[in-house]
Amino acid sequence: MSGTAGQGGNTPKKWMLLRAVEEAREPLGLKSTSLNVLRAMVSFMSGDQISADQDDRHICFASNVAIAKRTHVSVQTVERHISALVELGLIRRVMSANGKRWARRDRQGRVVTATGLSLMPLSERYAELIQEAQRHADRALEFTLLRDKVSAALASLRKLVADDTAISDLMATVRNALRRKPDANVLGNLLAEISVEISQITQADTENLRANDHENEGHKEDSLNPIVKKEKHSQIQVSPDQMERSFPRLCSELRFARDQTHCDRLMDDIAEYLRFGQTWYAMKSTHGPALRFMVLGYIFQRAENIKSHQAYLISLTSKIDRGDMQPTALLAQNSK
Repeated sequence: MSGTAGQGGNTPKKWMLLRAVEEAREPLGLKSTSLNVLRAMVSFMSGDQISADQDDRHICFASNVAIAKRTHVSVQTVERHISALVELGLIRRVMSANGKRWARRDRQGRVVTATGLSLMPLSERYAELIQEAQRHADRALEFTLLRDKVSAALASLRKLVADDTAISDLMATVRNALRRKPDANVLGNLLAEISVEISQITQADTENLRANDHENEGHKEDSLNPIVKKEKHSQIQVSPDQMERSFPRLCSELRFARDQTHCDRLMDDIAEYLRFGQTWYAMKSTHGPALRFMVLGYIFQRAENIKSHQAYLISLTSKIDRGDMQPTALLAQNSK
């Protein structure tokens, strides 16, 4: 299984492995707290990749207390979710006789042997997780399209009837169903029922209705300060204390950076994990390092609540570039 973990003979980086788990979280039945505990464990790994070459490349020997502190939950909660991750086969225990986690180092300070929680299953199951995530995404897309068809058909029906009260019961049924996240069978039955009522509806009508739907796929957010002057990006200055207070998750990842080059590479890895695409790399030629750090830290801090990270990045930078939002507002918002 481990031979299929990489693509093109390359072992995926740790953030790619974590991304695969996140995208497969629903079919896996993985709870958000379990995912946060796993993310904290990954962040304790000093290398960029999970590898069996050395113990400290795949074994997290951080204590439950340390993991709890980074995850902002209790030690008991960490213990419970570690057991869940083990049961799901995403990590495995490599424990000593006394059940403790520890690391032995040589004279140069390198870890030569360790016990704790191995993350090798993430690498071993990478291809499997990617396939499961893709199947789930396909099912989700089919469900979304079916919801769209039901909504479009109902809108078309309302155009065809002179009095909404004539279809009030059907409209109430559809709206209640959509609010309750129905399964595909329920939506299919509703679509069939609406189609009977409006047999004259055509595919062209549905497409026109769909074309008028400008739903924003990204996470919507009101301007934090609608009347502001556009700041000069190159002059933004943020103190280390402000960074730590506003973006603790990003700062915890960058503590392992050996120098600025390594720091930039780690930020690129996180941007890749968030799937910023070429938008992130384009920012390098148009925005200063402080602003890039703030935007990355801002989105990374609230990643679980954002539907499309790339769309959110584009929206956020557009507001800043237009002067609709001051970059320093990112600090104030995250400090709350």
